[in-house]
Amino acid sequence: MSLTLISAALDAYEADTNFRPNLVNRYVTARDWAEQLRYLAAATRYDKGHPDEPSLYEELLSTQTGDTYEIAA
Repeated sequence: MSLTLISAALDAYEADTNFRPNLVNRYVTARDWAEQLRYLAAATRYDKGHPDEPSLYEELLSTQTGDTYEIAA
């Protein structure tokens, strides 16, 4: 594997690990419902691309009710 491919793989991993907390932060600080809707759509796309991870969409919704999103064991 070339250094370029390794670097690209690490960049993709870092982007994924930073995406979740950044999206939650943006959703919580959104100014209006239209902006929140865009973040919910992004969370839905993320969930479809990462089916083995906890739902980001559900995590965003739980911030509205003040609940803590928990993973079912």
